[in-house]
Amino acid sequence: MTGNTWTFVKASWKGGTQFVVENRDGDSLTLVARPQDKDSSHYFTMVDAFISSLACCTGTNVLFILDAQGKIPRSFTVKAECVFHHDEPRSFEKIHLIFLVSGDIAEEIVRNAIVRAVTAVCPIAVTVGRSVEITWELQMIK
Repeated sequence: MTGNTWTFVKASWKGGTQFVVENRDGDSLTLVARPQDKDSSHYFTMVDAFISSLACCTGTNVLFILDAQGKIPRSFTVKAECVFHHDEPRSFEKIHLIFLVSGDIAEEIVRNAIVRAVTAVCPIAVTVGRSVEITWELQMIK
């Protein structure tokens, strides 16, 4: 590989469909494809983690952009809705991000921050956006 490279994560199989994922700082979490006890409320699947990473990356970058302008929302949530193709090859057909924002911030400022985060700043969104349609909407909450 060329350019700046380093290992972001290491995924170690722990049996069944469980992997323990460790980051470069040694922090870890467990991901599963299918929970063995059928109670999925206690586990994140790999797909959950993937989409969560997209939502958190875009959200964090929107917040960084707003903060640089001295704008801090009162509340901020990102939801992700996905259309998933279950037949092989399995893939996402569309990912729709919903940004729920409240605070004394002009809607246009938030929109501009979202556009920049989704299309230029969040490496997850930029990379995924090259192969799947990522759409978004903003809901300003009073």
